[in-house]
Amino acid sequence: MSKHVKTRLGWIELYQEIGDAVKVCRRCGISRPTLRKWLKRYEEKGLDGLEDYSRKPINSPSRKIFSEQELIILSLRQERKLGVRRIQSELKRHHELSLSLATIHKILKKHQLPYLQKKRNYRKQAKRYNCKLPGQRVQMDVCKIANRLYQYTAIDDCTRYKVIALYKRRTAKNTLDFIENQVFYRLPFPIQRIQTDRGQEFMAYEVQEKLLEWGIKFRPVRPASPHLNGKVERSQRTDLDEFYSAVDIKDPNLEELLSDWEFYYNWHRPHSSLNGKTPQEKHIELLDKTPLWEDIDKIFDPKKETIIPHNYQTASSLKMLKPSL
Repeated sequence: MSKHVKTRLGWIELYQEIGDAVKVCRRCGISRPTLRKWLKRYEEKGLDGLEDYSRKPINSPSRKIFSEQELIILSLRQERKLGVRRIQSELKRHHELSLSLATIHKILKKHQLPYLQKKRNYRKQAKRYNCKLPGQRVQMDVCKIANRLYQYTAIDDCTRYKVIALYKRRTAKNTLDFIENQVFYRLPFPIQRIQTDRGQEFMAYEVQEKLLEWGIKFRPVRPASPHLNGKVERSQRTDLDEFYSAVDIKDPNLEELLSDWEFYYNWHRPHSSLNGKTPQEKHIELLDKTPLWEDIDKIFDPKKETIIPHNYQTASSLKMLKPSL
């Protein structure tokens, strides 16, 4: 029996002995409502009623997290291995639930979920670069999602604004269709140069000839150097982690879902590389400095551009390689 219970029991026994609440309150230094409260609890629950009750409110009108939301957060961590920032993004995108990083961290800590143990290969810090204006360099790549399902991706080096589309094959014809019918219409600024790896779907002569016709410089990276196209490579990994891991690729509405993801990525998803801004916010920030198509046409000199052979050694020997600027 605790000290507090013994004290309260003494009040009650004294009251039962003399039957005068006023005298008991004066002798014990308590108020009549206090004596009445503990007497009622003792009559209802005995000694257990003399214990202190939890001061936690029964109802919390301002409470943000309920058991259903906790289960969602735990599922995202345990099943998809997402970190706190990605959990925050998924909750906002799929569940219209806006929570702070601290709140999500508290939930994970409450359930004793450890930090993600990801193997990191520490190496010499690479020198990072970013183009200063939208459209100066657009990185492009193709990612295989499944059999006869390829995702074409184009991402702006400066704003991280991107366009994505699905095709059954990666061919020169599909590359031209992606650029002409997807990228031109959905990027909100003109393109000065396109950077790709040396895949045949990009190096094909008909692709390079069309780019010359459109007044766009073509800059393929050297072989075995995916890091030079790092922004589009990282973007595709984000698509795999945050989009394809949460959908059924056999869903007949996959293209519509992908379009929704692209809109969310460009307009609502904060990017750490942009200091928490979205690609659309970065684009608006630089809108006044972004050149128009007419300005780009004026500075484009087709005489300085040439068709680059697919074979890197041949291109090097002919001095046809252009610097990736």
